[in-house]
Amino acid sequence: MTVQDDIRENELIQLFNLEMLANSTRSGTDAILTLNSLIIPFELKSTTNISVTTVRDSGTEHIKKWGVQHWLFGFYKKAGKTLKYCLYASPKMMAPWISEKLAYVASDYKLFQLIPLIICFFRYKKLLNILQESYVELSHILCL
Repeated sequence: MTVQDDIRENELIQLFNLEMLANSTRSGTDAILTLNSLIIPFELKSTTNISVTTVRDSGTEHIKKWGVQHWLFGFYKKAGKTLKYCLYASPKMMAPWISEKLAYVASDYKLFQLIPLIICFFRYKKLLNILQESYVELSHILCL
C-alpha cells in the first residue's frame, strides 16, 4: 500500500528543515530548502512499500517540472506511522527516470495533437456523404 499524506510530508519537512510554500498545490513543489538566498525545490514521496508511485495522468509540463527538483523519499513501516529510512535523489540522479517518463507520455501527446484532424476528417466525410445523398436525390428530381 502506498501512502503519502500531509502528516508524512510534514514529518519529512521538519526532519530535513524544509519549508512549505504558502500557496502550495498538489501539482506544485512540495517543499523548499532555503540556503542563504538560494531556494531549492523538493518533491516529497512516502510509502510503506519498497517502491514509490507518482501522479496519475501526468503530462509533459508536470514531468518537466520534476527535472529541476530534488527528491526525498520516506519509507515507512507497514502501519504507515514509523519512518524507517529516507533516500535523497538530485535532479541529475533523477534525469534518466524523468526522460523515460517524458518518452512514455510523448506518444499520447502526439495522438492528442491528431484528434482535431481526425474530427475534421470525419466531419468532412460526413459532409461529403450528405452532399452525395443530396446530389442523388436532386439528380432524380431533375432527371440528370
